[in-house]
Amino acid sequence: MEIKSFFRGIVKADFADGLGIALRGDVVSVAHVRKRLNSVRVVALASTRLGGPAEAHLAEAASFLRRWVADNGVEPTRISIAVDRSVTFLGTLPIPASAAANAGSVVGYELDRLIPVPADALYWSHLVRPVGTVGERVAVTVVAAPRLAVEEAAALAAEAGLPLSAVTAEPLALSDYVAFSGHPLAALLTRVGTREYLTLVAAGVLASSRHLDPRALSRAEAIAREMETALPECSGEAPVRASHTPVESGEVTLAELVGADFFPIGCSPTESEIVAVGAALGQLGESKVPINLLPEAMVQASTGLGLRELALSGAMIVMSLILVATMAAKNLAIDAALVGEVERIEPMVEQALRRQDKNQETLEKVARLEKKSRSRVLTYMKAITDLVPSTAYLTTFRFREDRIEVDGIANKASDLIAILEASPYFASVDFTAPTTKYLADQERFSLRMKVEE
Repeated sequence: MEIKSFFRGIVKADFADGLGIALRGDVVSVAHVRKRLNSVRVVALASTRLGGPAEAHLAEAASFLRRWVADNGVEPTRISIAVDRSVTFLGTLPIPASAAANAGSVVGYELDRLIPVPADALYWSHLVRPVGTVGERVAVTVVAAPRLAVEEAAALAAEAGLPLSAVTAEPLALSDYVAFSGHPLAALLTRVGTREYLTLVAAGVLASSRHLDPRALSRAEAIAREMETALPECSGEAPVRASHTPVESGEVTLAELVGADFFPIGCSPTESEIVAVGAALGQLGESKVPINLLPEAMVQASTGLGLRELALSGAMIVMSLILVATMAAKNLAIDAALVGEVERIEPMVEQALRRQDKNQETLEKVARLEKKSRSRVLTYMKAITDLVPSTAYLTTFRFREDRIEVDGIANKASDLIAILEASPYFASVDFTAPTTKYLADQERFSLRMKVEE
């Protein structure tokens, strides 16, 4: 296992139970999702349809949740409610990539234009994703819900005695579900009441979610058009298409996006229950971009060091020890290999050092000889320059074994032979080539002579 993958798994590891609740029209769904290290599965699912007058729905839904939690022995830890899709607002704002760090401020200025509801009547958040292929622009997707809808969700959790961690929106819950499934590109077709919606998710991040009119375009045509608008960088790619009830070739059910052992045996989750599962997954570290519409002051999740936190800490310690032991074993193996290599190379190094010492001795001997030779050359050069009259000068001086060759220019080159032979240093002085006229009264000459030791 690579170190990077190991630590990525450590970061996502958890010992926790998540409770996801989906509010969709008059249907309330709940999902209990359990995470142990990096193993995640759904423990139980349930849904109920609320009856009676609307003003009684809050109490009825709270009673259903209390009863279900008690019957299933669920420990209320991380709880997220996905608000009704019909009260969710989405808007997309393209901005330069250089402004991505200040996307929140940009959205604050543009919120009234993006969403046709007064800003003080909304709870909102945003996510940023790359758009296009050149990296110059990003798309800021704004997700908002009326304050009343978020506060009613908080009131429902309080009535049911559940410490609420987050309020999300249905498209975000679906994107977290796709992120957990691992599909890089997905088009989800869902229905709430009589309205059908198309949600695009790329790399686990919500790209778009809009109402779909099946009378205007087929599902395949609507997906292709929305891809061109929201995901131009994915042009030509085929997303996995999923819906609760596939109606066109190539579609799969929402439940088929994840492994067969994710849901309880024999369970056929409804669309609303899938949304509840996605809401729970977002609270278990499976969200690519965590978003919470619930103001921080209203978060009621329990804090402190509990059994699950202790178990996670213990697991991390054990994994860290395993990692350290693995690294130590690898280091020992490397050390053993290095020792063997050193033993193999050591004789070669000793031989090379002996050769180096011998070479050094040879170099020192050559230096002594060259020093003597340089001394002799300087002596002969000085003797020649002292002997040559001022009416002549040398252009070349060559010392070869026991002979010296010189070239130069003189008024009368033949006089030089007698001058040089009179020296105790030189003998057998003669021309190596005929003299030639240089100027009107000068001659060019080449002489050689034998040196006397």
